[in-house]
Amino acid sequence: MNSPQIKARQDMRTVLPLRGPAPGARCEQRFGTSLLRLIVVAFALFAPRVEAHIGSPNVFYEGLAGAYPVRVVIRPPGVIPGLAEISVRVQTNGVQRVTVLPVRWDTGRQGAPPPDEALPVVGETNLYSAQLWFMRGGAESVEIDISGNAGTGKVIVPVNAIATRVLEMPRLLGSVLALLGLLLFALFVSIAGSAIRESVLPAGDQPSSRRRWGARFVMLLAVVAAGGFLWFGKRWWDSEAGDYRNNRLYQPLDCKALLETDATSTKLRLEVTDERFRRNAALVPDHGKLMHLFLIREPDLDAFAHLHPRKQDWRTFDTPLPPLPAGQYRVYADVTYETGLTETLATAFALNTAMSTKSASPDPDDAWVVTPPSSAGSNKRLSSLRSSFTLEWLPVEGLVENREMTLQFLVRDSSGAPVPVEPYMGMSGHLILCRDDGTVFTHLHPSGSFSMASQQLFELRADGKAPRKVAPVTGDPICQLPSMADSQSAWLARNPGDGAQTISFPYAFPKAGKYRLWVQVKLRGEVRTGVFDADVQPAF
Repeated sequence: MNSPQIKARQDMRTVLPLRGPAPGARCEQRFGTSLLRLIVVAFALFAPRVEAHIGSPNVFYEGLAGAYPVRVVIRPPGVIPGLAEISVRVQTNGVQRVTVLPVRWDTGRQGAPPPDEALPVVGETNLYSAQLWFMRGGAESVEIDISGNAGTGKVIVPVNAIATRVLEMPRLLGSVLALLGLLLFALFVSIAGSAIRESVLPAGDQPSSRRRWGARFVMLLAVVAAGGFLWFGKRWWDSEAGDYRNNRLYQPLDCKALLETDATSTKLRLEVTDERFRRNAALVPDHGKLMHLFLIREPDLDAFAHLHPRKQDWRTFDTPLPPLPAGQYRVYADVTYETGLTETLATAFALNTAMSTKSASPDPDDAWVVTPPSSAGSNKRLSSLRSSFTLEWLPVEGLVENREMTLQFLVRDSSGAPVPVEPYMGMSGHLILCRDDGTVFTHLHPSGSFSMASQQLFELRADGKAPRKVAPVTGDPICQLPSMADSQSAWLARNPGDGAQTISFPYAFPKAGKYRLWVQVKLRGEVRTGVFDADVQPAF
């Protein structure tokens, strides 16, 4: 594979959130160490950004907070410790106060700082903004509380935030700091010599030869002492930077995809070869599935499959291959851990022979589609769903990078009348999008870009219904999630628009370029996939 994304090993999706204290919060006791680490990060070498939701780090939520319809965007920092930016748009009037609170999965509210108040954004209507410190790695959530004329409302949004990069020292700043360091070194040596040579002499007296030689000796000692201090400082600096790169900077898990063929079928086996996976928490089902596996043929993005492998052991998952054409395939696998952390694994494989329909024995929720090659730039608005149904992409005001928007779709029958959809794995629809070079991959729901299972875990822990401990990867999760039916009912209650014909997804394309979108809906008990191309323009 020649995909830059596969070579760079991912910009991964929603993964390790971190806690952010307000001024005066409990983080003060860790502030000294965290500040030193932040300084190390700020002056280390640059590394590519890697996060879950490949290349799309921001977290989107759209739904209800009590009686208030809200749209929340969380922009996690790329370095830890770092500041996350939170924006909350309340789509109604009468709001009096909005607060945001970071809550880490294993400490709960008892270990959280006081909530920060989100302030109104000047020039905007009902838009509130706040910043939160994320001080440590690990699964996190942000609790948004709203009070106003309709009473109080709350929503918990999981945030997978990790250290994904280190910042480059600007060359000019480095040169200035080096000159200032040399100046301080010279001043220190000069002050040491002056202290011996003439600091105690009466005004106008000249230092004796003995004092001058003594001053030279002390200046030599000062050079040795300052040099030793710099040497030890450099070693500490390298140690901290190495610890950050090796232990705290996110490294995607290694995995491989293999094909196994027998007399009846061909299976795709995904094996997580990274031993770090064994040290992670157990997996929990998201939408009732332990893993959501996506196959995309490159370079034309003309074959797509959304599959749900079965777990064979702690590191191995397999699934029968559906009827797909031969070619090179990118593989993306979404999983959610019991901590609430989510991750997208990525690898690739080659399918040398086209699969026949006889080889497929899929999960009932599996779906795949083969279409003409991607022709991004046409921005077509209609896609066939078979049986005389079509999916329409409703107009949106310009596709521009980093512009928040709502992607809306509508199913129509042969007469052009809107058709309501059935819930598909607890949602009215699923949207998967991929940039043509693989540097962006995202799995969206009408509620946003986070894992529904992760949100449920944080809600259970907030209500005291789940322990703040986890099972090992080889065991079963300690936290038991609600049944699929209960989860679906709860989600529909918070997203009443789901029963309408329009299917909406909040998003902002993270970079300009050509994309392909797969929109999956359920009609008459069958999962159907609409395919669209998009040409996202750069922001000016």
